[in-house]
Amino acid sequence: MVQHSLIVLILLAVVLAGCRSGTKLEANSASDSESAKAAINALGQEWEKHFEARDAAALASLFTDDCVRMPDGGAITNGKVALEAAYRREYANLWKTKFDASLRTDEVVISGDYAFARGRESLIRYESDKTFQEFGKWMATYRRQPDGSWKYLWITNNRDH
Repeated sequence: MVQHSLIVLILLAVVLAGCRSGTKLEANSASDSESAKAAINALGQEWEKHFEARDAAALASLFTDDCVRMPDGGAITNGKVALEAAYRREYANLWKTKFDASLRTDEVVISGDYAFARGRESLIRYESDKTFQEFGKWMATYRRQPDGSWKYLWITNNRDH
């Protein structure tokens, strides 16, 4: 009977230790997820900063080498080199004007080394005495890099008409 009680106590201690470590893993997972979400939001802020600086190379640096961009009404861009060229071409006229661009991230979902986000965007152009406003929405897929950072993998957007 004493042996049986001792075995039960040992098993109970093992189970309780496992529960504690499971709680710790869940807490680490939650903090990792929050850290990843913060990094995704920061990436959006970097995109906005580089866009307003009219820096196509810096914009492209936020993407993986095998990225895919599917813009509203535009051709698909495959790869970072093509993406940089597309940004230079597509925004050449806009980047000659005064404007304000804004990205808002509405939701981020983390799944391992991938993340998915959606949000809204706005562009205000100032030309002569006129102001033009455009609004739209976007969705993006991100991939965690070997160094732990995040980059855009796939992105698409469309304007509100």
